[in-house]
Amino acid sequence: MRTAFLSSLCFAAAALSAQNYSYLPATANPTGELSSYSLVPFMQPNARVQMFYDSAEVASGGLANQLSLRFDGPIPQVGAPGPFTITRLQIRLGISTVTAPGATFAENLTQPLTTVFDGPVTFLPDSGSQTPAPWGGTNDTLKFDFTTPYPLAVNAGEWLVVELVMQGNNISSFGYAHAILDGATTTGGITNGTATSYGSGCSAGGVAPAATAATSGTYAPGGAHFLTGQNLGANSFVLGVYGLSDSTAFAPLPFTLPGTSCTLLASPDLTQATLADAAGAVTGTQLALSLPANAALSGIVLFEQLAALVPLANAWGIVFSDARAVTLGSWAALGRGTYLVAHDLDANATYANTLRPMGLALRLRTQ
Repeated sequence: MRTAFLSSLCFAAAALSAQNYSYLPATANPTGELSSYSLVPFMQPNARVQMFYDSAEVASGGLANQLSLRFDGPIPQVGAPGPFTITRLQIRLGISTVTAPGATFAENLTQPLTTVFDGPVTFLPDSGSQTPAPWGGTNDTLKFDFTTPYPLAVNAGEWLVVELVMQGNNISSFGYAHAILDGATTTGGITNGTATSYGSGCSAGGVAPAATAATSGTYAPGGAHFLTGQNLGANSFVLGVYGLSDSTAFAPLPFTLPGTSCTLLASPDLTQATLADAAGAVTGTQLALSLPANAALSGIVLFEQLAALVPLANAWGIVFSDARAVTLGSWAALGRGTYLVAHDLDANATYANTLRPMGLALRLRTQ
């Protein structure tokens, strides 16, 4: 009996001694307090986050079987004490060979990710002002044991991808509480550009107001922006027109359709199709332009317009909106191999609305 007991103790000790930890991002000294923080995901009701760490930021080796996050500090305990609940949290790990992550979540992945955690979560906010805050957060409620171990191996030219998809976080129902995650920023990445309107649209008929276009999103290489519009005709077929010129196409621009006030204002170098709604509007992400993170695109001006097929509007059956001149910002190489791509409201988002040259502090247990 004694021999069996001692053997069990030795086996347990060997198992414990085989546990190792990899701290990310490695070059930012992540065992200490880092320089920045992130409100996503745990300060939001829903979120989708992709985190990227290159081979210099990950100590490869072993099977990862646990992930721990930590809160940003030092900060006093504030707001509701919790606990808070998340209806569903999914954590996925994988490798990507993209040159640089962009705003389209699916395009950042060159192979499927492995789901290592999927279930409801109860967590507590930061309970004090420790610096650095403890790994796993208060009472280890930010520590996640994997259902499927993941081999931790990141080669040169690869990224380790850690994706968190969070749905139904009820923290906002209780008012503010500190659930801000620790992380480190670096140089490079996106500098946003600008957009302005020019020209005039024409009417879809009668006393209807002129069609108008608008843009939103991130105007830069590595970002995604969206072309929207109003007064395009109920349920009309709509083309989003994207061009590199506002002065020439198949004819000099602006080109007015004879007998109308409808004017083509942008060269149709690229088009996308969609349908307006019953109010004649194109909204949301129906027309999205996602650009690669390529410094060569920095500073380029794009000219964008909407064209709708409205048979009774005029003899041509075409309605043009006014146009938008989008001056792209810039993309610069990252000072550290970390990047964060997120949507801070939608767990099922196709495109990110947050892109930052940062890495959240992670601790991966390996065996």
